[in-house]
Amino acid sequence: MFNLIAIKDTVPVAPKAFGLDPALCIQDALNKKFSNKLIPERGLGLSVYDILTAEDGRVTWGNGQMFYKVSFRLMLFAPFVGEVIVGKVLACTPEYIRITLGFFEDIYVPQSLLPPNSMYDENERRFFWYSGEEPLDAKDLANTLKSERFYFDPGEPIRFRVDSIEWHEHEPGPPVDRTQQNEEEEEKDPKEKAGYVILADVSEQGLGLTNWWDEGGEEEEYADEKEYADEGEYADEGEYVDEEAE
Repeated sequence: MFNLIAIKDTVPVAPKAFGLDPALCIQDALNKKFSNKLIPERGLGLSVYDILTAEDGRVTWGNGQMFYKVSFRLMLFAPFVGEVIVGKVLACTPEYIRITLGFFEDIYVPQSLLPPNSMYDENERRFFWYSGEEPLDAKDLANTLKSERFYFDPGEPIRFRVDSIEWHEHEPGPPVDRTQQNEEEEEKDPKEKAGYVILADVSEQGLGLTNWWDEGGEEEEYADEKEYADEGEYADEGEYVDEEAE
């Protein structure tokens, strides 16, 4: 789920930071540039793991900033297809179940990847799974007893398998009124706004809410809930040395 990649880049340090430790200034500048930014076709940048090399800084004419050529390792959130992860149910819509890991929320379970005999309950506004052995149609599922249904409750731990990963590059459109733009952004489906989308499968045995399968209903550990905003924002291009660094 977490990988390291080696990157070469040039970062500026402002004159007001010249009296500080250069290593800390460089790391801070790299984190501002890469943390919570999408690295195309690789994953979501989390934080600088370590700095491998750094050349002597050079001041360029005109702005007084010190530029350092550095190579470093960046920690990525980059799950692979088929990996099993535990998160929490964030929300349900008639189209999908949305899952959060605390720092990443663009994980979606479409209805096609739910267990057989699953259906969206319009009254409860969430999906449920009926564990009967025989397949049922929508009419029969709607008539099942609520006490026999297993609902996907928001806030509950859920175990899923990564089914596929989608990358979307959103290009800016023509200028619009700021108020109108904010209203449109609020109405837009979060899945459509995301640049990095994970489609999750919960149709197999052992997947779904963990309390369905764990006798004591114990919660498993999931990723630390460190907040990262705007997962759809891309990092500036650097030189990526390799796909995975040991």
